[in-house]
Amino acid sequence: MRLTKSFVMGRRAVAVVVAIATSACIAAVGDGGQRVSADEPPVVATTSGMLVGVQDPSGTREWRGIPYAAPPVGSLRWRPPQPVAPWTGTRLATEFAQHCIQPRFGGGTVGSEDCLYLNVFVPPTGTGAGPLPVMVHLHPGGNGFGGAYEEASSLVERGVIVVSLNYRLGVFGFVGHPALSAEGSLPEQGLLDQIAALGWVHDNITNFGGDPGNITLFGMSAGSFDTAALVASPLTRGMIQRAAVETAAFWTVTGVGNSLADKERFGLQTTEQFGCNQSADITTCLRSIPASELVEAAGPIDTQPMVGGIVLPRPVLDVFQQQGASVPLLIGSNREEAVFFLWPLSDPMRRGEFTRLTTDLLGTTKTAPALHLYPVADYDSNAWAAVAMFTDAIYTCPTRRLALAAATRAPTYRYLYTHVMENDPDQAAVRAAHSFEDPFLWHHFYPLESGDPYSPTLIEEQLSATMASYWTNFAKRGDPNGAGLPTWPQYDPTAERYLVLDDVVGDDAAYHVPQCALMDTVAALFPRCNSLCHYYETAQWWHKFRD
Repeated sequence: MRLTKSFVMGRRAVAVVVAIATSACIAAVGDGGQRVSADEPPVVATTSGMLVGVQDPSGTREWRGIPYAAPPVGSLRWRPPQPVAPWTGTRLATEFAQHCIQPRFGGGTVGSEDCLYLNVFVPPTGTGAGPLPVMVHLHPGGNGFGGAYEEASSLVERGVIVVSLNYRLGVFGFVGHPALSAEGSLPEQGLLDQIAALGWVHDNITNFGGDPGNITLFGMSAGSFDTAALVASPLTRGMIQRAAVETAAFWTVTGVGNSLADKERFGLQTTEQFGCNQSADITTCLRSIPASELVEAAGPIDTQPMVGGIVLPRPVLDVFQQQGASVPLLIGSNREEAVFFLWPLSDPMRRGEFTRLTTDLLGTTKTAPALHLYPVADYDSNAWAAVAMFTDAIYTCPTRRLALAAATRAPTYRYLYTHVMENDPDQAAVRAAHSFEDPFLWHHFYPLESGDPYSPTLIEEQLSATMASYWTNFAKRGDPNGAGLPTWPQYDPTAERYLVLDDVVGDDAAYHVPQCALMDTVAALFPRCNSLCHYYETAQWWHKFRD
């Protein structure tokens, strides 16, 4: 399944994937599950009962739609995930479950409230030695969209097990209400779902041939926000051995706008139309509202983990700065990550507009020094200088801050993705935008707006293979380097060496250090509106898109 956002670019549009189901590749190494002949479906035992999956001609095995928690419906809505009811006999695990309920582009909703299921992708049996590393993936989509990836061949063929999962989104996973807080149901159910899935992996992955002592948690966009939160959480100690974070955002790092009060305020606004806020039994009333009506009332949600709860008592950056990262970390961002905050670009952008945008982003006192650090002569136009500034403020510099803090305790590897798509002018027009690295990691080059498949160049094929090798090497031993790969230097606060992912993969040093020195002094972005204004901007864009 694929969710697509469309952004108008003059007379053209670009499709941006926020949840990708990757295309098939074959061949791998590994062992696990019950040995079966090539024409028999694979069977495995779990703590809840027996499962039968599917096996393709290459021997790669998949178990789809495995319940890792009870359906969070009825009285369990907004409750922490509960154990799965065991079953007798053998349960079919041959079909992917519906994604968690979410808004649909064009109106309405898709998915189901009964959605706490995961998928396990395992290499062929009998060709490997010992238990395999496990990569647990958290999908992108702003914690309001998307779902578990449904194909993982580019990683599995390199000798790892991949687990993808659904978790509660939007109003059911990340939005609060004072009445729910009073009963102890805080707006962190999505994160608790993810922790429950990690627990399931620890309890069951041995029977699939995996190593419960070698688990890498990874994700892009919201998946990276949640990964960083779980690494910093006291509830996951010993559950994660490595983490890969594709894009850390300002709000995730600092916790700005992600307090319980922020989440409750949004919940009160969302539920106001249903009359529950005046009910004698508010929580019962809230749990009686049809799921689709709640999702539509909330609208599109792009949100980060709550700070101040049991999952994340303190902001991620505070935890990392005080004690470093608890596990080896692979972390990075894209050079033009924030282009969609400003798209469509009014190019040529006048200097006055660039100045106004700078003040809107950073505040009056930071405007002059910021403009000095982003001279238009260093970019193609005022518009692209603005993109660079927004990218640094929202993504690059928060990523750097996390990497610097993490490196004080654990091996850390930082990258900067700079590749521009070579076979589509629409996608090339937004350069190395947010999410554009993910198709390379998964080797899924999604269709263009026209519906025609994207044909990667030979160089892009090589970049895709290189990225998959780096990530799986990191999962195996905490170091992405390997035979035939350009050396990826370990990141440290002195040299600040990082890897450039592009046509030519190589290392560089000290990316935008002066710019980040300024950005790190900014306590809150967008001072001209409240700390959640980016959510409202997203909502305004959404309604324009729907119309």
